[in-house]
Amino acid sequence: MKPYRSTRLLLSDDESALASNRPSFHASPLEVVAGLLCEGRYYTWAGIYLTLDSKSSPALLQDAADLHPAQVAAAGTRKKILVSMKVAGREVGFLNVESDRENSFGSEDRVLLERVAGLLARFLTGPGKYLVRKAAKPKPIPRAAAA
Repeated sequence: MKPYRSTRLLLSDDESALASNRPSFHASPLEVVAGLLCEGRYYTWAGIYLTLDSKSSPALLQDAADLHPAQVAAAGTRKKILVSMKVAGREVGFLNVESDRENSFGSEDRVLLERVAGLLARFLTGPGKYLVRKAAKPKPIPRAAAA
């Protein structure tokens, strides 16, 4: 059975992961945060959805989907919680956490996930403009003129 970590320790680890902001080939800071949540609590899955603009549906970082996060769940999910990530009233995405346990989300979990969502929102829209780098569409490559 995995250990249950305190809210204080999980928030500290999440802040450290986002502060390092060192994306690598193997993991981005966002994947590290999702992993820390699943390792430290009885969550079976955590995902970060980004809202690119008000007209588009949120896109999952790992697998782009046409559905809203509330319409998608992993196999075996019994409980699910969606927390909006907002900065200055502007929604930048959702933190989606799922569990295969019936009574897995209490008031302490709600506080933890709201704080993590706040950290993620500030990280995504902060000085490094991580959201812009990750969500920007690739520029088309000009075709060579036919000879």
